[in-house]
Amino acid sequence: MPHAPEAWAGIAEAGGAVFSKDGSRLFHLRGAGGLMAAWVMDADGANPRQLSHHAEKVGPLRRAPTDDRLIWSTDTGGDENHALWLLPPGEDVAHPLTHAPAAMHIFGGWSPDGTSIAYAANDRDPKVFDAVVMHLESRAVSRLYQGPCQITVAGWSPDGATIIVIEDHGSSDQRLVLVDVATGNASAIPRPRPTRYQAVRFTADATLMAITDAPDSDMLRLCRLDPATGAATPVFAPLFRDVDAWALSPNGQHLATLENDCGISTLRLGAPGTHRQAVAVQPDSVLTDLAWAPDSETLVLTAQSPIAPPRLYRVRNGEARALPQPDPFAGTTLRPTDLVAPVATHWTSFDGTRIPTWLYLPQGTRPAAGWPSLMWIHGGPAWQQRADWRPEMQMLLDQGYALLVPNMRGSTGYGRAYMEADEVELRFDYLQDMATGHAFMAAHPALDPARIGIIGESYGGWATLAGIAMQPDLWRAAVDYFGLSDLVTFYHTTSPYRRDHRAREYGFPDTDEAVLRELSPIQHVGRIKAPLLVLHANRDPRVPMGQSELLVAAMQERQMKVTYEKYENGGHGFVFPEHRRRAFTAIAEHLRQHLSGA
Repeated sequence: MPHAPEAWAGIAEAGGAVFSKDGSRLFHLRGAGGLMAAWVMDADGANPRQLSHHAEKVGPLRRAPTDDRLIWSTDTGGDENHALWLLPPGEDVAHPLTHAPAAMHIFGGWSPDGTSIAYAANDRDPKVFDAVVMHLESRAVSRLYQGPCQITVAGWSPDGATIIVIEDHGSSDQRLVLVDVATGNASAIPRPRPTRYQAVRFTADATLMAITDAPDSDMLRLCRLDPATGAATPVFAPLFRDVDAWALSPNGQHLATLENDCGISTLRLGAPGTHRQAVAVQPDSVLTDLAWAPDSETLVLTAQSPIAPPRLYRVRNGEARALPQPDPFAGTTLRPTDLVAPVATHWTSFDGTRIPTWLYLPQGTRPAAGWPSLMWIHGGPAWQQRADWRPEMQMLLDQGYALLVPNMRGSTGYGRAYMEADEVELRFDYLQDMATGHAFMAAHPALDPARIGIIGESYGGWATLAGIAMQPDLWRAAVDYFGLSDLVTFYHTTSPYRRDHRAREYGFPDTDEAVLRELSPIQHVGRIKAPLLVLHANRDPRVPMGQSELLVAAMQERQMKVTYEKYENGGHGFVFPEHRRRAFTAIAEHLRQHLSGA
């Protein structure tokens, strides 16, 4: 018998660790059902103690370079208007650093001497972000750089004289700017074309390093950058793989890198400039949050997989061991043997494009006609569904549904050209990918061709709605998490800073309106046949609730089968365990009624 759907909503997770100044303790995040709090424990995992006591999810932890002061962020009900908090050593209550609840504050880094922080904020103008420096003792604020778009502060130079700003014009279009802290003078680093930059920072010897596809690479590589010319010299460039992350040990003797091998992480450790061996951590996993100890000999990271919730690992002398942590399934009826790992496979789309995908099959005896199944479409679109932990997927498998989880054109992780292959009018090719994916499912011997549904979140929610509206004969039932229904009105209601950024992928209203209208599910609502479940929260800053209400109203007017689940005090995703319990239960019931039957 399957478990109750809500049982999957309270599984514990841990990650995001940073060492204390002396290396004896680990500050980290842990929580259940997605609601993470700040904790501290000994470096060996003993003596855990909770540090934060907010009713909201706590964001990344950043320790001061000179002592154990901690900074983290929280928002309100998932609205993404993050505030910054400071916890001094030995204190039990964090102090707020920012006081603009309608604005976003994105931490960028501590000054090398620990007296100041830099962050990005849109408190001056909600359409753009500025680079701000705050002196912590006086709380004096200097607005150093007024950005033209979304920006982040990547960090400081070792002498504290310069901060690095990343202007984010689009998913494949970032620009680097160096800002003088004393004067505010800014100089853009030259680039030959729109370029991707990630994990940009100075090393201790003032070398500027970044993960980038400059000057003309299809994949993301770890490179040294010349600030004067923008020239990128590869430090690590795995063949046909993106570099995900890098971390240089404090003494500069050990380089850790993560590379993305078709959605699975590979960790390499060794001296910079040498052939560094891969280190086995956890099989078929996604690794993140590289953190070196002050001794430069120990590395801590987060590992997760489809059958293992996020947890902390310690790597020393080339060996990785999981740190002691509570049983993630404590307090539930679930056990690790209930979990299902996927198989990596692919199909070929209409134009010969190879579409990589994960295939999950439920445990137990396969029905005579095959398993009912769902195509699960990720958000983004510039994102990748990797081999990570998704409790709602495991819930669906436990309920007896197979899942096909593709990375169709437009996904990251397979090169710049693949990522850009769905933009504006090319999005019709993405819909063709969906149709050929359905054909792959219908032909698979383990799946029932008469019981194929579709589910997706955010951009994947748009794809779900577009599928049932523009391919009405393909999909038996559908679940839409906060998806876009009208690409034209979307620009008027999404957060102001996101409008131009999204338009670079979807199309600009003034020049691409015909394409936007044709791709809007609301324009084809009368063709929908599949029973639809819609889930949306009222504080969603990315896809406002009005996108769902517009479509639901249109379907209700036509007496179509639609169920609408609204959530209070929730954002773009379900962070609170009570929201997850309700959503998982609603999804299971909807599919029981409309997909599991013969």
